[in-house]
Amino acid sequence: MRGIFISYRRDDSEGQAGRLFDDLSAQFGSDAVFMDVAGVKKGMDFRRIIDEHVASCGVLLVIIGKRWLNATDSKGRRRLDEPNDFVRLETAAALSRDIPVVPVLVQDAEMPKGQDLPDALKELAFRNGTELTHARWDSDVKLLIDDLKPYLEKPKGAYTPPLPRDTAPVTSTSCVTTANTARAPRRSLWSKGAVIAVVVGMFIVGYDLSQDRPTVQDRALAQADTPKAAERQSGPDIKAAPPVSKPVLKTTDETEKFDPTAARAEAAKTDAAKAAAARAAAAKKAAEQRKREEIERAAMLAEEQRKLDEQSRRIAQEQAEKNRIAAEQAAAAQMFVDIAAAVLGSRQTTRR
Repeated sequence: MRGIFISYRRDDSEGQAGRLFDDLSAQFGSDAVFMDVAGVKKGMDFRRIIDEHVASCGVLLVIIGKRWLNATDSKGRRRLDEPNDFVRLETAAALSRDIPVVPVLVQDAEMPKGQDLPDALKELAFRNGTELTHARWDSDVKLLIDDLKPYLEKPKGAYTPPLPRDTAPVTSTSCVTTANTARAPRRSLWSKGAVIAVVVGMFIVGYDLSQDRPTVQDRALAQADTPKAAERQSGPDIKAAPPVSKPVLKTTDETEKFDPTAARAEAAKTDAAKAAAARAAAAKKAAEQRKREEIERAAMLAEEQRKLDEQSRRIAQEQAEKNRIAAEQAAAAQMFVDIAAAVLGSRQTTRR
């Protein structure tokens, strides 16, 4: 089964990428999902390493958040325009090899347009993508898994050689493990032949000893100075001889120690423990990222609420000031009316 390569930008969608990695690993196995090729050894060409990793996968997922398209470096340059940007190299390598590339939109991000992308990534704008939302995460991931299964299935007509009857399936793909597995049946046949030879030889020796046992026993009784020695000189009962099958069981147990099945089982347990530890670390990392996002979201909501309260208080103060000014203007107008009425009344009195 070919693998899934997850390409993402840490400062854009690290939490969603880790959560998706856990879900896909639970469905397809941790060995089938690849992420974080940034840990390239010193002295290695990271462009070639990325190209090899992408070439071995069956599908590449590009996690696109709100800052994926316009993320900049410390000098203010857009990172997608840099030829050595990891995200650009991963996506361009898949597009150039005609590997299926699925844009995965998170954080309500929009699909990038062709004119906004560099020439090496313009084909990404025409790839059919999917969206993962926080509210419908499980159902969205289930649909994505159904869409990915055809890319990971074994091609028709591919031949898998059958394993020998005495050989257990091997999960490791290393050359050393395969060679040891191929030699295991031959060693098992030699061990069985040795056991049979030992059993036959011991049976023959035991039969010879049983025929001459009275003489051997007489010598033993002659050396033993006990009252019962004379009574046993007539010869012991042959049926009382110890069975010869006990050494065979011991020899069989000793030969079974060379069976490599236990070593393979122990190696499988070790690999499973490492995989479980890796999944636990990834889950812990994703949980911490989600917690940080929730804290940031709560702080953002609190800040927005504070701004709304401040705006409401300012509007109330402005309205109160308007009401005060209107009241003063009304009082002044009323006073003017009263003065005018008084003046007119005095004039009428004078005329009379």
